[in-house]
Amino acid sequence: MAPAMPKQRAVHLPDNEEVARLLLEKHRSMLEKDIPDNLSLTLSNAYRNVCAAKEPIRTLKDLLKIKGVGPWVIRLIKESFPASSPDLSPPKWKKIKRPEHSPELVCSNSASMASQELIQLTSQEQLSYSSEVQTTGSAEFTMLDKDTSGMGNSKLAMPPRLSNEKFLEAYEVVLILDDREIFGSRGKRVVGNIHSKFHVPVEIKRLPVGDGIWIARHRRSHTEYVLDFVVERKSVTDLVSSIRDSRYKDQKLRLKKCGLRKLIYLVEGDPNPLGASESIKTACFTTEILEGFDVQRTTGYSDTESTYGHLTLSIIDYYSTNFSIGANTCRVCLTYDEFVKKCCDPKKLTVSDIFALQLMQVPQVTEETAIAVIELYPTLVSLARAYSMLDGDTPAQEKMLNMKSKMVNAGASRNIFKLVWVKGEILLT
Repeated sequence: MAPAMPKQRAVHLPDNEEVARLLLEKHRSMLEKDIPDNLSLTLSNAYRNVCAAKEPIRTLKDLLKIKGVGPWVIRLIKESFPASSPDLSPPKWKKIKRPEHSPELVCSNSASMASQELIQLTSQEQLSYSSEVQTTGSAEFTMLDKDTSGMGNSKLAMPPRLSNEKFLEAYEVVLILDDREIFGSRGKRVVGNIHSKFHVPVEIKRLPVGDGIWIARHRRSHTEYVLDFVVERKSVTDLVSSIRDSRYKDQKLRLKKCGLRKLIYLVEGDPNPLGASESIKTACFTTEILEGFDVQRTTGYSDTESTYGHLTLSIIDYYSTNFSIGANTCRVCLTYDEFVKKCCDPKKLTVSDIFALQLMQVPQVTEETAIAVIELYPTLVSLARAYSMLDGDTPAQEKMLNMKSKMVNAGASRNIFKLVWVKGEILLT
């Protein structure tokens, strides 16, 4: 069923009728091309707010001040924007004096008009604009091609550049580690080790996919943008188990769908004592050569900490070098909220679906095993309640799922219990 065409609205100021008409026509033409719902909503909000505007819109800078209008809308209509309406009012901002021969402060001819207008804003206006972007969930940046197919490896996504600040002046890079990998006293020790040795901030939180990501946190607006890197860490023991039950294939598929460009597969430990050296090598070659991951090998957990630290420094160096020349032409990074929604879209996943995905992170739990568990206990709370009925009888709790279903082997049953229920507390949330 084709989406309903937007209706024409009354315009509050006659001076803005041409801009409102332009937005309405652009919205209708793009609906015929079946644009995503979020982009249609952005255009609808921009049109409604332009019609209700109480100030004349004569320039693109005036248009940027309208709530809901961001760089995407500006880029969309700038070619058709009425050029015969110059801004005759005196300037209300202070232009930044640009030193000669400073390539970082000179806009190239290919830079968007929106970016050129933003350079002239005062610091207070830039902060206000940054806050608006954060409030609207950065919907204005969603047009920037987040499908990375067909792009060169050098075209990594960049955080938005709203002024002439250098990367480290505008953003703080933070390493985020998944709390299911490291928690308790061990987590605090890891954070302390990486921070003291490499002088980079480290935080621990629940990630929707992967075991490590990097965010660029804006120093003024505090908006968090996920940089184009994600790490999946596998100990050799877990990798061997994943290979046997094909769980690692599902995990890599989810990584490919998360929207980040550089996928790093970190294999930790020595496979020789397990007698699995050949299978580990084959898995690494397949992951790197055929599936496009960057495979890193470490000898143990302390080596993994150092690898995280060196990766962080390399990422900071990359963005510091390329930020001034690429932030206006590359894809814009997902905000952290957009990243989470892309990995776990609540419109498509039920509570049971999300619970099944969580269970599939557990060693020896395949997709079939997870389905068998949620058929018995569709939510985490229902499974925890069943464990609570056997509280005090740990062997019975470990065997409970195995006794309930033939699809859940003894090892998977025990691993699920260990991660879900410890001392009467739910851990897998």
